[in-house]
Amino acid sequence: MKCILTTFPSYKKNLQQLFVENHPHASDRLAVLGVRFESLGEIDDFEKDLEDFLCADVSGDKRYKKRYLSLFGLPQNYDFSLLDVYKKCDKLGIHPFDFAFSSGMSTQKVLKVLLFREMQFLKHEVILLLDDDAKAPKNLCKIAENIRYILSIGSSVFDEVMRERMAKAFEPLLSEDRAVLLKFVQSHAYTTLLLDMVFFLREQSGFYLLKKSEMPLLFFVKKYLKKEEFRIAKRLKKALY
Repeated sequence: MKCILTTFPSYKKNLQQLFVENHPHASDRLAVLGVRFESLGEIDDFEKDLEDFLCADVSGDKRYKKRYLSLFGLPQNYDFSLLDVYKKCDKLGIHPFDFAFSSGMSTQKVLKVLLFREMQFLKHEVILLLDDDAKAPKNLCKIAENIRYILSIGSSVFDEVMRERMAKAFEPLLSEDRAVLLKFVQSHAYTTLLLDMVFFLREQSGFYLLKKSEMPLLFFVKKYLKKEEFRIAKRLKKALY
């Protein structure tokens, strides 16, 4: 920033906001500049003069507004790729591990990760059910409850029609009757359910997302989960840092 103002002192009057990330290596630090201009020409001149300093125009991304930066820091510190996390989950399999979620993370991404993880457990328990495992019916019921709960708390995040259809599709798994479960997991309805979940969890266009879907996880937990005591809500609040 000092270098910019020294090289182009005329732009000092245009600065409205400055956020500098703390970083052990000063040369690697990123900063967010809030700049105001009176004409398009001034913007063009600014971008041309500072092209060696500017990484990206983040004007339309509210994660770079003052409030968000002060609460969560730069998005680069907490944003993540869903597909990358899915790959890590696939690599770990059903082995237990604790999630650690940053306060600024996208709510829809976090809920999708939780759903992906539950689907891993579900498919594993179905295999055990087919192998006549005694605990599989009860475990499948618990997993279905978890999935339906995640969909329910996602009322402000996911499309209502999609949520209700998915939740209904998991109803047969709430039964602890082995015969009922065996019939369902060998049906076309179960195969369709698996395909629907894969499509939903990997869908990148935002078609099933609502306007508030990208709200920071901290805001979501405080607004919607503050009084929730279901095991998934407790786990989510515990994982938040």
